[in-house]
Amino acid sequence: MRIDKVFLRYLILIIVAFIFECIFNQIALNIIYNLIENIFFAITLICPLYLFTNNNNKRFSIYYFAFSFLIFSISIYFETVYYYLFKTPFSASAIFVALDSNLEETKEFIDFYVDIPISLFTFLIFVITSIVIFRINKISLINTVVKNINRFKVMGLLIGILIFLKFSKLIVFNVPYLMVKSNIEYYIESKKLGDYKENKNGDFHNIYKRPSKEEQEVFVIIVGESTSRTHLGLYNYYRETTPELIKRKEELLIYKDVISPHAFTVGALTKILTLGNYENPEKISEGSIIQLINSVGYETYWLSNQRPIGPYESMITKISLSAKNYKFLTTTIAGNSKVLDGELLNEFNEVINNDVKKKVIFIHLMGTHHHYKNRYPEEFNQFHEEPVTDFRSEENFTKINHYDNAILYNDFLVSSVIKKLDSLNTKSFALYFSDHGEEMFDDINMAGHNEDIYSQKMFEIPFFVWQSKKYKKEKKIPFVEDRKYMIDDLFHSIADLLDIKANEVEYTRSIFNEHFKERKRVVKDTVNYDTFFN
Repeated sequence: MRIDKVFLRYLILIIVAFIFECIFNQIALNIIYNLIENIFFAITLICPLYLFTNNNNKRFSIYYFAFSFLIFSISIYFETVYYYLFKTPFSASAIFVALDSNLEETKEFIDFYVDIPISLFTFLIFVITSIVIFRINKISLINTVVKNINRFKVMGLLIGILIFLKFSKLIVFNVPYLMVKSNIEYYIESKKLGDYKENKNGDFHNIYKRPSKEEQEVFVIIVGESTSRTHLGLYNYYRETTPELIKRKEELLIYKDVISPHAFTVGALTKILTLGNYENPEKISEGSIIQLINSVGYETYWLSNQRPIGPYESMITKISLSAKNYKFLTTTIAGNSKVLDGELLNEFNEVINNDVKKKVIFIHLMGTHHHYKNRYPEEFNQFHEEPVTDFRSEENFTKINHYDNAILYNDFLVSSVIKKLDSLNTKSFALYFSDHGEEMFDDINMAGHNEDIYSQKMFEIPFFVWQSKKYKKEKKIPFVEDRKYMIDDLFHSIADLLDIKANEVEYTRSIFNEHFKERKRVVKDTVNYDTFFN
């Protein structure tokens, strides 16, 4: 078979994907660049086929062709669907997020975004790939190969293409390259957190905890998920999505200009919970706030409604395992199981009622992560009318209503925790924040979060504190509601709330401290938030 006939089979996939992109997207340079990369990638996969051109290698040649064509088909499929959904090329960060996701989250992502065009494209790619692969034995792949082909020329062509792809930077459009690169980066980053489970107290220096007058102390840090502050009534949203928190508004310190460093969980929380920040991302391995709290004698608890296991082990899980006690509500491969965050209240009450006098409880919610309709029970299905948005469609209206209902349920959960703490009459506080925000047809025509196509709403988060009377009696927080703050410095702020000092703790980075200094807020590790969005 001449090289042009082998290439024709790859070209069919390339053309189908290109036509799909042209129909459903505006023609852009990225589409053209990706087309060129796919052509060169196809030739790269074909070249090895002509390096073994004798009958003894026929079976190996057939296997290689089937495998390489399948890889090419999968690559074409994912990059095309991703571009269709987000109007941006498939990226390493998208793969990084997928590596830290569990099967249930992946299923929900598919259910949330798949529509008729994607279903038709999936079917078409599947049919083409199946026909080509199952007809391999009938196309005399080896016997009709051009004889006496110069293997040195083939090798030269292969090396030349790889060099061109690398230095032209078209390699960034190649899915297998991104997969390998992202897996290596994820493994390296994950390995940095490997000691957190065994080293419960960390390696901090000159630790000091100011003594308390109270015998009992109960502190709670509630970690939300995918919750944008602009959809909270507490932040003047036009809907009453936080009626319970508004009842306690006078008891809350509500910060109005707090952002997350990333628009995805693993990027955000690995910095939020550790010494890492955008200036020093490598410090995620140098200590977590949980370890610091352990080191001064508190009993720590991590209660989570997010499944702990990813392809290796979730990076967030590795940090959370430094807690002295932990409980994950969704630990099994549960098919369509949809555990509501309300189940965490039972676990929370058990911890509250035990005999331990001094404890810090982390509650990791599923929050308002898509599928939004799975995040609340039927009694919280309150919003049905047409919502306010410039991106008008029934599908968009439905998603916004589901999201606001999820916010309403989230309000109930956070308020329930505060109500329970208030009833204890102890020295206590409850800090609530979300790992990142969510775009909800506010700035762009999209629901969700994605750093490849980001908006301001993906970084804007709710951030507030409730304090008991006994806590306020011992500690005065100098409250400035409009402080510009990014929560990759939360390590220092939580240490400040707990009156913990150490060489590693910088109170100038604590939003709760009179010596707080505003700093440049860089999201995605490269974008100056305050200049880019303002």
